[in-house]
This record gives sequence, C-alpha cells and structure tokens, in this order.
Amino acid sequence: MNIISFDILHLFVTLATLVSSLNLGSSLTLGSGLLHQSTKLTNSVNQPLADMYVFAYIWEAESCYENSSWSQCNSPQNFWEANFVIHGLWPQYSTGGYPSTCTTEPFDNNVIDIIGDDTMNKYWPNVKSNVTDPDYNSFWQHEWTKHGTCSPLTQQEYFNTTITLSKTFGTPEIITANIGNIISTDQIRSAFGGPEMVSLQCDNNMYLSGVFTCWSMSLSISTNGTPDKQIICPVDVQNEDNCSKDTIVITPFP
Repeated sequence: MNIISFDILHLFVTLATLVSSLNLGSSLTLGSGLLHQSTKLTNSVNQPLADMYVFAYIWEAESCYENSSWSQCNSPQNFWEANFVIHGLWPQYSTGGYPSTCTTEPFDNNVIDIIGDDTMNKYWPNVKSNVTDPDYNSFWQHEWTKHGTCSPLTQQEYFNTTITLSKTFGTPEIITANIGNIISTDQIRSAFGGPEMVSLQCDNNMYLSGVFTCWSMSLSISTNGTPDKQIICPVDVQNEDNCSKDTIVITPFP
C-alpha cells in the first residue's frame, strides 16, 4: 500500500491552488479522491496540513440538563438516552493545536439529504433546534466550515466517516450500565484506553458532558484521510480533561 508523504501532499495542494488562481482548471483529482476540488484546496491562511483527528462526543442528557429550554430536550430519542452523540471530527496537529476554516468551500445541504435527515439527527443531532426549523442544519454547517474543510475528505465523506466512527467506536458499557449513577473517573478513562487516550469533559468537574479521543489520519490512496486507529492524545488535548473529581455522575434524561 503506497503512502503519500505530507511533503508531496503539500506540494499538490500548492500547485492546485496556483492552478485555481490562474483559472487554468476547476478541479484536481488524485487517486481515489484524496484531493477533490480546487475549492476544497483553497487555504486562504496557508495553514499546515493536520496529521490526526480529535473525535468529540457529547453526553446529551447533561447538555439538556444544563440547557432545558433547547427544543429537543423534552422529547429525546431513545438512542440519545443511552449513547454518546457526535460533536465533531476535528483535524488536529500531533504537536499541538489545530487548523480551522481552511477553505472557502460552502456547506452543501444536499449532502445531508443524501445521508438522510433521520441518520444525522440520530447520531449527530442539533438538539437546540427542531428538525423543521430553518436553522436546523447550522450545527453541521459550523462543523464542516470550521473543521471539515481542514480534512482531506469531501463533505459526504466527512459526515459519513464521522457517523461510521461513532457506530463502530460506540459507547462503553460502563456508561450505558450506569446511567443515573456515580462511578469512578479512572474506570471511565480505562474504558476509553487509559488517561493518555482520552480527555473527559465534565460540567462542574464531575457531571459527564463529553469525551475527546484521538485518531491517526490515514493518508493512503485507498483511505483518503479517514480516521485509522485510536492513538495517544497530544498533551494539549489531554490537558483539556476537566473531570477533576474521583467520581463522575452519568446524568440521565428526566
């Protein structure tokens, strides 16, 4: 399996941007889609390419406890009651920090139609709004614009890949078996691979609100920059862990 080095990939990005600026072509395709469109490659601030991902989960019951007026909090889906939902898939630098808003490619609502509203609302809900609200897609638009544009993935790949990761990675049994209970913080960290592999997010240092895990970015021709395997998180991600109590509450929906 051939691996494209970041130096070569960066060269392709530079050349593609130059071609676009000279109006010599509207697209550049490499392999099975690693580079897709000139709009995807136009990096207005010339940020370095990310080399890994942070996969961010939300524990929606805690979100709704803190924000009870949000539109869908009074009628949660069964899936939300027992599983983490997606916050986002964020390209990151293994040396620390992350790029943001890397291209000018606009969010495409047609991608959501292709994936399916029901699927998106199950795994990646915007509980602040009702599904019929005109701004319902604004959460996904934000995630694509700020984070997705910094990945090597097309929009459809970005959203589908993130949902697939959520399905395969899942929610640890220690969470689903202890909803409404108080459990050891160390046990939760162990369920995600240990303290270096996860950054727990808590309200008031003890009410679980989310989880960050870290994933390598596979840049082979066949995988297009998808998350490859869980890896040790950079120090700056580990330092975002704010669950400082010895025990954590797994908040239930009312």
